[in-house]
This record gives sequence, C-alpha cells and structure tokens, in this order.
Amino acid sequence: MRARPLLVLVAVAAPGAAAADGRIAEARSADARIVAALVAALPAEGQVDVVVIDQPAQTGAPRVRAATAVAAPPAAIKAALVDPAHYRAIIPGLVRAEMTRAATGAVTVAWELEVPLFNLSGKLALRELPNGVEMTLLEGDLAPGRFTFSIAPRPGGSALALDVQLDIASSSWLLRRIMARSPVGEPAALAAGAYVALRAVALRAEHAGDARAWRPTAEMAPSATWMPAPRSASAPALAPLRALGAVGLVARTDTQRLAGVAVAVGIARPIPEVTARLHDPRSWYGFPGWHVVRPRPGKFGDGAEIEDSLPLVEFDAGWTAEPGPLPRWTATEGVTRGARLGWEIFAGAAPGTTTAALLLYPRLETTGRLARRSIASEPLLEHGTALALAFADASGMKTHIEQPARNR
Repeated sequence: MRARPLLVLVAVAAPGAAAADGRIAEARSADARIVAALVAALPAEGQVDVVVIDQPAQTGAPRVRAATAVAAPPAAIKAALVDPAHYRAIIPGLVRAEMTRAATGAVTVAWELEVPLFNLSGKLALRELPNGVEMTLLEGDLAPGRFTFSIAPRPGGSALALDVQLDIASSSWLLRRIMARSPVGEPAALAAGAYVALRAVALRAEHAGDARAWRPTAEMAPSATWMPAPRSASAPALAPLRALGAVGLVARTDTQRLAGVAVAVGIARPIPEVTARLHDPRSWYGFPGWHVVRPRPGKFGDGAEIEDSLPLVEFDAGWTAEPGPLPRWTATEGVTRGARLGWEIFAGAAPGTTTAALLLYPRLETTGRLARRSIASEPLLEHGTALALAFADASGMKTHIEQPARNR
C-alpha cells in the first residue's frame, strides 16, 4: 500500500517523460539529417564551404551550421578537438585553455580569447561524441551556448560539420555596437565566428605536425573569375538547407585566401519584380549603412557612387557595371577598389517567390584599421567577416524589397 503513491506518480510522469524523450530523439534525428545535407552539398573540389544561418533567428540564441572538406582523416580531426592543451595551435588568439578533469571524468576548460580592442573569456564543458566533440559554454562571455563538431569520412579525407548556437550578444560592448547596426547583426556575427572555428579546426588537422596554427600568408586579392562559380547557390543539393534560412557559400583560392562569398535568401516577390530592383543601384539603400547612393551611367549600365555611415570602417567607393546580362559591379574608385558585388536570381520554393544570391568580394582589409588588425591577428576573419557582411546585406535587401513602404 505504501508503494502505491510512488507507482501512481511514475504512471502519471511516464507519458510526459516518454514524450520529452521522443522530442529529443526527433530533434537529434533532424540535426543529423541537416548535417548529412551540409556534407552532401560540399562541392567535390573541396574549396567551397557551405553555411546555413537559421532564419528567423531565435532571440538571444542564433544558430549557424556549416561544413568544410578536410584533407586529413577523421582521427586527425578528432585528435585536434579532444586535447585542450593544443587549442592554441587551433586558434592563435587563444591565450588560455586550462583543463580540469573531475573524479567523474567530466572535463571543463577555462578559456580566454584575445581579440583586437578586447578579450573574451569563460568556461566550457568538453564531451567526446562517437563521431565528434561537443563543447558547452557554461559561464562567461558567449554563454550559454554549444558547439557541436561532427566528422564523417569523405574521398580524399573527411568532412567536418559544425553546429553552433549561443548568445553572441553576451560579449564585448564593441561587438554589441557593431551588431546593432543591422537587425540580423547577431546571427551575422555568429556566422563569422562559426566559420573561423570550423576552418581553424580543419587547418589544424591538415597541419597536425606544425608547432603553431597554420594560416594563409599569400597576398589578398580578387580571383581571376567570380567565385563561387555561377549558379552555385541554386544547386538542388542546397534546397533542404535553403528551407532553414540563408545559405552561404565561401570559396577559397589555392592559397586558402578568400575567393568570394555568396549568400542566398528567399524574397516573397516574383522574379520580374526582384530582377528589376536588383539591376538598379538605387536598391543598394537596402544594404545596412549605405547612406548615400548616387547612380551614374556607364557603358554597360548604371553604376553608383556610395557613401557609408558604418562605424570604424570605410566603404565609400565608386561602382561600375560589368558587361553581361547579370547585375554585377566592380569597385573602380575608392579604398575598396577591386571589390565585387553581384546577384544570381532564380525561382523560389513557392510560386511567386524568388531566391536571390548576393555574390561579394568586399576587400575588407582596405576598409580601415580595425578590419586590417582583425584580419592580421586571425586571417580566417577575411572569410568569416565577408560571409557575415554578405548575409547582413542580403537580408537587408530582402527587407528592402518585401517592405516597399520602408524604402527610401
């Protein structure tokens, strides 16, 4: 008789617990399918990385998932991730990574990351998974949050995927100020950080014998052709990822410098309307911080002179239209001379909608002292910041076209 209340409690609680377990299992299964889709979408040549930025972003906890090809076996990647003693050989700016192992075997790492003008620090829990590693941010900057690295074999090496969700606003005043310039500032900043972490681990696995982290040192310059390759963002393999939000492609040169980025967003307007708008430089008012746009005629179509109102960087430039039917421009004047901006336009998933991919090579290293210092301290920020900028610009253009009442 005394056992009956406990049995009743178990009977009442069991359905809820079972339902919760079912939801967890379903979420894990969905995450595994997304990782598989990311890996499947990686081009065969291994020099284009795939990123999906969930939209709409969860307030205070944006989510970014990305994948890259690694010219190293899965064991080399896992070895780089499970030993905090070697984390400075992954991220050069990491000035502290002190591991503590509890009697239960649980591992925590106290970390500090040096960033130009400020440092970030905190504590994370490290857990080894059958096919990767999970890092849970427990306290300090960026907490709460989670990084999950997944590793899969691939011809010629491995595929490494990263799923990260964290409170990017829980950081420095400077980062918060920069993120506040755009409604998508937080997921944009997270995309930059996630990309740097992903490629840093990949490069460590590929250069495991080096005493320090390997980084590209070749001169930064536009590639001979527009990258990623034309129509890459419309690939059928990206369809399940486009359903989650914005999809980014980051192309790298043979020297591992940035070749260009593309970010595709869905626009709830028909193709003819979107095409007409994107061919007109006056649409650039949709880009965050593009304060003045003065159209000017050119041999192959209208270009424009622009003035920006962005803090700590300088994007003022003169843009000239390139030959051909696609909306594409090159910066021919100003500090970012040689930068590229263009669009790929294709049918959206639903009738009457459009998917537009912004192609960008921004030449961030020319835009001011902060950008130069940041890229000098972490060369992978050349790629990560370009990805973040393209995402913010593409998202701004989406809003600009979908909400004409707010347009200038």
